[in-house]
Amino acid sequence: MKKFSWTIILFLLSKLTFAQSDFDKNQQLIYSYLYSKDLAKAKEIIDTKFLNSDDSSKKVIGNVYLADYYSFFNDESKKAEALETAKAIALKTKNPIDKAYVDFGYARYFDKLNKKDLFMKSLNQSINEFSKHPNENFVLTQLYFLSYNYKSKNSLETDNRSDGIKANQYALKSKNNLFINFTYNNLGYYYKKQYNTTNIKNYIDSANVSYKNSLTYANLIKDPSVKKRSIVVYYLNYGSLASIIHPEDAINESLKYYNKTLELTEKDPKYKEVTALTYNNMGSAYENLGNKVLAEEYYSKSYQLAKDNEDIFPSIKLVIMSNLARTYENIGQLDKALQYEREAKDLIQKSNQEQFDNNTKSLEIFYKTQQKNQQIKQLEETNEIYTKQKILYIGLTLLAIAGVIFLSYMLYYKQKANKQKTDLLEAEKSETELTLQLEKEEKARLKAEQELLALQQEQLQKQALATSLQLNHKTTFINDLKEKLKEDKTINIDRILKDEKLKDDDFNEAQSILQDVHPNLFNRLNDVSKNKLSNQDMKYAAYIYLKMDNIQIANLMKVDPKTVRMTKYRMKQKIGLEKEIDLRTFIQNLEL
Repeated sequence: MKKFSWTIILFLLSKLTFAQSDFDKNQQLIYSYLYSKDLAKAKEIIDTKFLNSDDSSKKVIGNVYLADYYSFFNDESKKAEALETAKAIALKTKNPIDKAYVDFGYARYFDKLNKKDLFMKSLNQSINEFSKHPNENFVLTQLYFLSYNYKSKNSLETDNRSDGIKANQYALKSKNNLFINFTYNNLGYYYKKQYNTTNIKNYIDSANVSYKNSLTYANLIKDPSVKKRSIVVYYLNYGSLASIIHPEDAINESLKYYNKTLELTEKDPKYKEVTALTYNNMGSAYENLGNKVLAEEYYSKSYQLAKDNEDIFPSIKLVIMSNLARTYENIGQLDKALQYEREAKDLIQKSNQEQFDNNTKSLEIFYKTQQKNQQIKQLEETNEIYTKQKILYIGLTLLAIAGVIFLSYMLYYKQKANKQKTDLLEAEKSETELTLQLEKEEKARLKAEQELLALQQEQLQKQALATSLQLNHKTTFINDLKEKLKEDKTINIDRILKDEKLKDDDFNEAQSILQDVHPNLFNRLNDVSKNKLSNQDMKYAAYIYLKMDNIQIANLMKVDPKTVRMTKYRMKQKIGLEKEIDLRTFIQNLEL
């Protein structure tokens, strides 16, 4: 059975993506309004105090805040647009602190896209710049909290304690009570988690002190709605810790704080997600006490609030459903247990699909905004992004399916009706087909993108080849003209230029032919000749590759057929071919 404490903090803070100066009260107000979900008030300050300002630096900050505002509505298009606007203004101002604000906004953006390299780059650049300024403690608090949160989500990251401590230190310097409350809550959760892992009592003492400090600063917050939310978070967190501190009366101690949470949230529609989490935790407490009736009652209350609430993560809903399924199984109501297992399975499929669609949309928006100056780089990264997405999605799907299958497997042996057995088998089949279909779609998408990239690259190489041949011809023409002028000052330049114009027309016709030359042909010829072939030789090689005879080549090159034969003879010598080997056959059969 699972309880929730820290989850509510991460949920509330995951959407707060902006930074602020220690002495800028407007930025502090925006932070408070977003935290308390007074979004209209936050938007008003963003518009009036920042976006409508004549100060370019304020417009940068305002657009970073605007991206955070749109995060609450999951509007990825407007979020990306706001960040791009901030970036464009910062490029014009060339102010390092403006760029640092932009980097902070993009660090949050790349974190959501799971682009680790770009996330770390933006995060570190922002930290390095803000660390140079003594009055940017608000921003540094947010940055280190962002790093702390990232490491909490990634299993490969072993220790996030230092980031939590740094966030707390900068929060204390900022003198912002809400920030200080946040960071003490984070440290409390960290120490409690360490105790669960190591069973070292000192960690519980540290967790207790951190949570108590968070309550102290929560009570110092002036804004009533912000203060209330901070105290609610403390009660929810401390309820799970109280049972450890007071093992002799663990259940009652936990319930005491959960009831305090309900006193503040139960009748407030803004706190439905908190109330649902509290009911779930109370259900766990009663289940531990052996009171199945009250456990079922509070799990049911939690489920009724959570099932249609979009603010509650699907993972939390799944735990609530699992708790209910297990409770009904324990009291012998297998039909209800199966009902919630089926709901859990449907939620897994729906949430995974929604997550996949949202991530895909976010990625499309990201690459569209980068396309202006990085189109080639975008195409190179697409394969990596969708590969990671595919692995992540399949992994999550298989993990979720494994959980559902396990619980269903336990019910299988307790059910006697053939209909129930058939339902379970059909569910497993449906899940397998869904996974295979998703894999097929992803493979098709990936293949199409790879083919597009290869086609574009090949076309660029062919165009470069044709241009290079024309440039070589022009260089030769200019050099020849110089020599003729040295020898004969009376030469008719107008006629020579007219002849060259005719050659240009011929070359334009030949250029379309050269587009069919394999882009790797010249690389292979350089390899086999050890770079002895001239640019003129390469022209002849291209025409030979295209199966032109000596007469055709002579017409295109404006030379005598004898010259063509001599040139081919010299090319054989440079390449090192035996007399009996035909140059045309050799070139056309090169492995490209």
